[in-house]
Amino acid sequence: MMDSINTGTGHAGKPLYLSVALISISVLMLEIGLSRIFSVMFESHYVFLVISSAVLGLGLGGVYVHKQVAKSSDSNQKPVQNLMCFSSALMALSILGMTFLISKVSLFHHILPAAALAFVPFFFAGIFLSGAFRLFPEKSAKLYAADLMGASIGSLLIVYILRIGAMNASLLVAIFSAIPGGLFIFQNLPSKLKKGGILLLIGGLILAFLLNYAHPFLEPIPMARGSFKEMAQMLAHPAFKTSTIESRWSAFGRTDLVADEKNPDRMIFFVDGTAGTRMLRFDGNRSSLNQHELTMFPGYFPFKMLHQKAKEKVLIIGAGGGRDVLISLLGGATQITAVEVNNDMVELVKKYSKFNGGIYNDFPGIKVVVQEGRNFVRAIKEKYDIIMLTLPITKTSRSPEGFALTENFLFTTESINDYLDRLTSNGRMIVVAHHDVEIFRLVFTSLAAFKQKGIEPAEAMKHIYTVGPETFPVFVLKKSPITLPEAQKIHGGMHEHGYSTHSSFIPYVEQETHFTPLEDGMYMEHDMLNQALYLIAQGEITPLEVIEAANFNLKPVTDDDPFFYHMDMGLPAALTALLFFSVFALIGGWLTRPDYLKERANRRNNIFFLLFFSLTGIGFMLIEIPLFQKFILFLGQPVYALTVLLFSLLIGAGIGSGVSGLVWNQRTIFKLRMAALMVGLIMGIYILYLNKVFLLFLGAPFINRVIISVLLLMPLGFFLGIPFPQGMKLLKELGLEPYVPRMWCVNGIGSVLGSALAIALAISFGFSYALMLGALIYFSIFILFTIKQRFAL
Repeated sequence: MMDSINTGTGHAGKPLYLSVALISISVLMLEIGLSRIFSVMFESHYVFLVISSAVLGLGLGGVYVHKQVAKSSDSNQKPVQNLMCFSSALMALSILGMTFLISKVSLFHHILPAAALAFVPFFFAGIFLSGAFRLFPEKSAKLYAADLMGASIGSLLIVYILRIGAMNASLLVAIFSAIPGGLFIFQNLPSKLKKGGILLLIGGLILAFLLNYAHPFLEPIPMARGSFKEMAQMLAHPAFKTSTIESRWSAFGRTDLVADEKNPDRMIFFVDGTAGTRMLRFDGNRSSLNQHELTMFPGYFPFKMLHQKAKEKVLIIGAGGGRDVLISLLGGATQITAVEVNNDMVELVKKYSKFNGGIYNDFPGIKVVVQEGRNFVRAIKEKYDIIMLTLPITKTSRSPEGFALTENFLFTTESINDYLDRLTSNGRMIVVAHHDVEIFRLVFTSLAAFKQKGIEPAEAMKHIYTVGPETFPVFVLKKSPITLPEAQKIHGGMHEHGYSTHSSFIPYVEQETHFTPLEDGMYMEHDMLNQALYLIAQGEITPLEVIEAANFNLKPVTDDDPFFYHMDMGLPAALTALLFFSVFALIGGWLTRPDYLKERANRRNNIFFLLFFSLTGIGFMLIEIPLFQKFILFLGQPVYALTVLLFSLLIGAGIGSGVSGLVWNQRTIFKLRMAALMVGLIMGIYILYLNKVFLLFLGAPFINRVIISVLLLMPLGFFLGIPFPQGMKLLKELGLEPYVPRMWCVNGIGSVLGSALAIALAISFGFSYALMLGALIYFSIFILFTIKQRFAL
């Protein structure tokens, strides 16, 4: 085998690069596909474990190859060759077994066993990829180019393949991952038995895929008990007689439509088993809209408080199943723009037009737009009387990075100012929240937005009122100050509906304290309005004083740290655990010393390269994750942003890696230094000017924004693709090939640490800080190699 594939010029060179590309395609597709499966099965933040399992598996695959290298001499690489031959077949088998076990065996309906199972195929992928780099370090540039090109293709393919379902996508990935084993076995192993075995495996995988596609036996994906999925609770509740009417898959997630025979006038949409939104029965006649479910919903209250001319033109962000559209129609709106990011949900509402009155099917006065709401608001110039958002949180993951990417930029100081710009002079923003803590954070974020306009908190409180029950309270922000007659009408309506809760606030209304008698002459004191908000309006305390005294995280939210729904103090527990795990894993990778490192010079080089490969893994993720957040606003949908980002960066990196292997063959350290320096400089430019570029082209057609994004990202990707393969080549030049699997390992673990660190920095300080740290790391790599070149360490 070694003789047949050792040279890239022979006919066996192309199969080697093709095999690396296919494994990389499989890895990325499996990673995203598993994130979709885990997002349905478990709570969204557990999707972190997918990327952790993936990178850890890839890294430990390198450790395993490293151990095999340690057992053999430099001239005998037979163990590594054999591992490369069979690891892709084992990866395919493990994907098949994992898909079946997760679907059918209850033991794996718990997060830790499922994550452990998901680790296995990535482990075999790590063996294949690190083995390729170990056997051919002189070809690392071309191998890395094939690796990155394959990953970029996988990032595009998975967007379309997920439409056939996550389980079918998983089976298709198993087929892709088995092909490299076939290429090697047929070319290098004469055994007819082994050739027949790989053919049988590929044929069996194809058959399993076709059978599951025609008659699904691995669906539906189970929802784990204790995951608090609304859909699972509804389907299992004895008071309901529910069934799933239809399900659709996309890269956005799984969208289910659930009906209840005991309540035939409504159906409920769920995305990944949660974020429920109702579709109500409607005959298409406006006069029949006076339904109890509409009139008693708190979101209808602000409409009742307005005269007809103040509510004619309505923009709904997150229209979902159309309940807010019906509320707007009932409230008297004549022009309604309904914006919904989930195309599958819109198509299902259109499909069931006989049930919902065709409100999404060219209904008079209603315009439906499939787009991310914040991006839509920033790109248009129209003015609206009302902008309405009802429970817009999507408690699902939208990308392999998981928790960090569930935020939607709908509630930030910048978004509040965007909404105010799109309102008429007396227009209003209406938000229906889950509970009063969200109301308080909306208030403080809005006060910060007004502060940017030069309006002090006491004066800004005249633009705000909050009312409602403890469940689904309402926040209203008016562009102009609320007048005294308006406040009096709202106050009367609040008491009429029994909305006297501790989260209510209405300007101009004096605070009243009620005493409810208890036993033994005791009384319970109850304020009509929220005391903190009332005192802010009176100018007696500041918002900062309330925020610092609160038991929840109520600080204003910005586009740089858009975690509106992270209201607990400190970092999320899952993120903290991932940080500690990745730090200890990286320390373990550093402390594990091979037996063959005996000379002092080797030990010094070992420390140098451990530092370099750790930093490249950390720095890459510190750049990738914040950039994804920034491109969501520009491109409009998380799915498109992720696809464009991965494709552009990986294609650019693949080109950079390939080019770096063709030019200046004897100047490896020089290429490393210049690439690291260019990454740092480009990131500095991005930090200063990227937002300004976005604002300049925000109103451009979507395809133009995609082209601009690719042009912005590919140069960065070009230079990001150079350090890793050139580092591998430098190991070869120094006669340190045995180091390769170990460096592969610490680079992978560093990537896990970098992803967790990026999110931790974003939550604590903002994504700009993560970008700055990423830039500093690449500047540090430049300095590191400058020192090495000068002192010949």
